[in-house]
Amino acid sequence: MGIGDLIKELRLNKGLTQKEVSDKIGISRSVLSQYECNLVEPTANVVGRLAVFFEVSAGYLLGIEDDFGIMTAAPMGESLTTAERELLADFRRLSPYLQDIAKNTVRGLTGADTSDLQKKA
Repeated sequence: MGIGDLIKELRLNKGLTQKEVSDKIGISRSVLSQYECNLVEPTANVVGRLAVFFEVSAGYLLGIEDDFGIMTAAPMGESLTTAERELLADFRRLSPYLQDIAKNTVRGLTGADTSDLQKKA
């Protein structure tokens, strides 16, 4: 999903017209339309104004983090799949103790070193 798709989705979720959004952030309606059609990418300044207006992070609009603030951009252009992002979000909600259990369980399932699990048992 491109930045224009996100802008349009956020606008429609708030029940706003292009004119209402463009007036609030100080751009023309036609420019906003070009953004939403992914014909033109907004400048950093406009991304900032859109982020403030829609109460999301600039990273979310740029596609480098999800709506939970979790980074979705991986090193060297490697993207996380939806399943990987969901798993990471779930993992981060666990207590440190449960995170250790989850890590050791995954290591056991993949055949990786389970010595940490044996030490805690």
